[in-house]
Amino acid sequence: MIHYLEFTPGDKADLLELLKIANSLNSEDYTASSWDALVKMRTAAQSVADDAEALENDIQKARDNLYNALMALVYAANRSQLDLLIAEAEEILPQLESKYRPDGQEEFKAALQAAKDLTDEATQSEVDQAALRLSNAIAALRLIPNRDELKALIDEVKRLDMSDYTATSASACLAALHIAENAYNNAQATPKEIMEAFDLLEDTKANLKINNNHNSSSGSSSSGGKGGSSSGSTGGTAIAATSPVVNAAQNVTVQASVRSDTTLPFTLKRGSAYCFKMTVTNGSTAMPSFTVGNGSVLKTQFVAKSGNDYYFRVWAIGTPGQQTGVYTQMPGENPQFHCAVTIG
Repeated sequence: MIHYLEFTPGDKADLLELLKIANSLNSEDYTASSWDALVKMRTAAQSVADDAEALENDIQKARDNLYNALMALVYAANRSQLDLLIAEAEEILPQLESKYRPDGQEEFKAALQAAKDLTDEATQSEVDQAALRLSNAIAALRLIPNRDELKALIDEVKRLDMSDYTATSASACLAALHIAENAYNNAQATPKEIMEAFDLLEDTKANLKINNNHNSSSGSSSSGGKGGSSSGSTGGTAIAATSPVVNAAQNVTVQASVRSDTTLPFTLKRGSAYCFKMTVTNGSTAMPSFTVGNGSVLKTQFVAKSGNDYYFRVWAIGTPGQQTGVYTQMPGENPQFHCAVTIG
């Protein structure tokens, strides 16, 4: 009895105030793990609060544990925007292969899966990052153009005055226009061929360069450069050597005074280099101008001259999937297309 007389019931005021706060909270506002920890401490604290003879040491311990659990609560992330994006992506997914271009599909699938894999423990920052990634992936998807859209683009390009642009860029665009018209007029053209023709014309149109001198007569005839699968592409689809689109380009006639040792489309790994041998066949002693449709895809350099053979090097500096054409031009002649190079 003497031993027990040395202890007195403790003051529960602080503990009761903390219990009042804990009981006012909503479990839906916090992550499951942090809420479970609080519930455990709240239950223990309530037992101490209900004990009329609880001692000060027990009260202090229960109060500290409950306080720490309250401070450790983690707010549950607001997933409303992410959930809307996931629902939108789920509607796109069944039509992904049939209605959308291949570019961007893998990133779209990865972004959707990453968003769905987030648990309830994810922080707001993690949820926001997943929402941003999925939103960008959805925005990057591009519908496969149909025949009507190809026709609209053809009509748009036909309204342009090619004399306003440099001979090289105008020739590439006119060659792409020829390819697009062939694809449009071909009732048997596949959706892939329509898309390739659309991309080629869209890219060469985007890469038309204003002719500041405006005194060049080249680029005004539809029989300009041989524009097979060339383009100043910023991500266009590579065209295979056996594609009817390439065959259509080969119907564009030019005065061939430079012969290239490479005439078929090929892929060049980013960071790699390739050397072309261009042979002047018209007896001219002038060096041909060596250009590409898009200087941000391939970087060019003159290497050497041997007789009427000229060697030029290209470096792949673009991003994988980008494509552009390789051209030469002799003085007084239209640009001559040789082949298309795709960055791998």
